[in-house]
Amino acid sequence: MQALTVLRFRRPQCLGFLRDQRAATAVEIALITPVFLILIFAWIEVGLCLFMLSTLDNAARDASRLIRVGTVTSDTFKAAICAKASPFIPCNNIVFYVQSGTSFGSLTPAKPSTTTTLSKTGFTPGGSGAEVLLQIGYNKPAFVSKLLQAAGFGGNIPLLTTLAFQSESY
Repeated sequence: MQALTVLRFRRPQCLGFLRDQRAATAVEIALITPVFLILIFAWIEVGLCLFMLSTLDNAARDASRLIRVGTVTSDTFKAAICAKASPFIPCNNIVFYVQSGTSFGSLTPAKPSTTTTLSKTGFTPGGSGAEVLLQIGYNKPAFVSKLLQAAGFGGNIPLLTTLAFQSESY
């Protein structure tokens, strides 16, 4: 009879523990907060990438004017890119590929590789009236690099801009 009495006292205590909701909010917050923070940091990362890509686009557009009028060397071209992108993008990490040809069909863009932004680099602006393909790339280190490495991106976000245009007759 005494064994039944012990069981009677323990059963309501176990059920009471399962029904207790005093720490439910703390547990829910502990489960949801990491996911929420990952989403917030991912949104910030995407915003930074879009801002930096816009900066890279503007730098490419402004530097391409030097090629269009024929007053450019590799050093002045890089200086023009760095002048526009320097507050936000480190100049020493920017790579570019400029090639020219007689038709746009003869130009082949450099493909992004897994280790760098561009698979090939070089500077061949061509002459008067030449068709030119310009590519500028930058590997942006990710703030959320561990998540990106787990997703297979290697911790860097490649930013790439491409312009195709015809030089002016000069």
